[in-house]
Amino acid sequence: MKNALLGVLCAASVALFSGHARAQETDKVEASSAVYVRTDTDETTVITPRLELGAPLSEETRLDLTYSVDVWTSASIDIRTSASIGVDSETPQKVTEQRDEIDVALTHALSDVTLGGSYRYSVEHDYESHGGSFGGGYDFADNSANISLSVRAYFDTVGRAGAPDFEEKSTLYSARVAFTQVIDAQTVANLVYEVGLQQGYLSSPYRFVRFAKPDSVPQSTCVAPITLCLPETNPDSRMRHAFALSARRALTDEISIGANYRFYLDSWDMTSHTIGIDGALVPAETWLFSLGYRFYMQSSASHFKPFYTTMPFPETYTSDKELSDLSSHRLELEVMKSFELDELGSELAAVLLVAPSHFIYNEFLLLDSISALEVTLALEVSL
Repeated sequence: MKNALLGVLCAASVALFSGHARAQETDKVEASSAVYVRTDTDETTVITPRLELGAPLSEETRLDLTYSVDVWTSASIDIRTSASIGVDSETPQKVTEQRDEIDVALTHALSDVTLGGSYRYSVEHDYESHGGSFGGGYDFADNSANISLSVRAYFDTVGRAGAPDFEEKSTLYSARVAFTQVIDAQTVANLVYEVGLQQGYLSSPYRFVRFAKPDSVPQSTCVAPITLCLPETNPDSRMRHAFALSARRALTDEISIGANYRFYLDSWDMTSHTIGIDGALVPAETWLFSLGYRFYMQSSASHFKPFYTTMPFPETYTSDKELSDLSSHRLELEVMKSFELDELGSELAAVLLVAPSHFIYNEFLLLDSISALEVTLALEVSL
């Protein structure tokens, strides 16, 4: 069991951020449920229940279904300064939204080749998205190496509450190629390249940008005459590139360590660096503990400013704090306990993940930082 749990960690290291989710077994029926909760100091709470069902259709083919709901409640600085135009920022108005999503995935194994496709549909009262992915992987070098390629396409429709005539379209096309190499019996490494193209309406209909008179600083809310507020206008095209490298090594039968690095750049002149390290301990047959740290930093988009002067008006403008110069720190503690249900190999696994994080905004005048706490509780039955 210890070697199996460490194997799960090594397999998971092929992902961008070495998550410790259990590896899916294609020949078993699996059902899992999870609840994710995030709350932060910017008065935002997200609750996401999730249900997954998976079963083999044959020895080579597997079907997986996922349904999730995001319930989002916020009185964040974005709402106080943008959506509630003319309202005192000291009197936050909470907004609650719900997003429902369903995902269907099908995989088929052909000797050394695995093919897969998926379809995802997501909807909320002012937003709709659908699309899918297709890809495959090839094992070679006596199954010590794997190369995989996948492509995705998603088509979104953006609306605005209270404006039935407002409807904008956007698309996302992306591709991902990954190479995984088992270096020795204790070490696995993974290299990933991703490219994506977004086109269409890439702004938020609820985010407003403050314009101040020359040589003045705007108020915190969109109140005339000192401040003029206009809906943000981002460029209608965005090309993205990302390169990631991760590795994991088992030091003993009980202990493994992992590390990863990701570099990102796009046509909006944004760049980012992500560095992560983690360690895992399997002290007993049915227990797993892992502790990780992640550091993230990014530069601002070329058209970002905390506020603008009224002359001259630029063609594109945004004050979105997520497009500003920022950095973040994140700790992640995960505990997994498995229980044997019968002599046929049926198993129940329980996972608790607790992740505090801290975001630092260097250019956003209305908010210096946000602290957040994420908690996920998951149960999985494998038959």
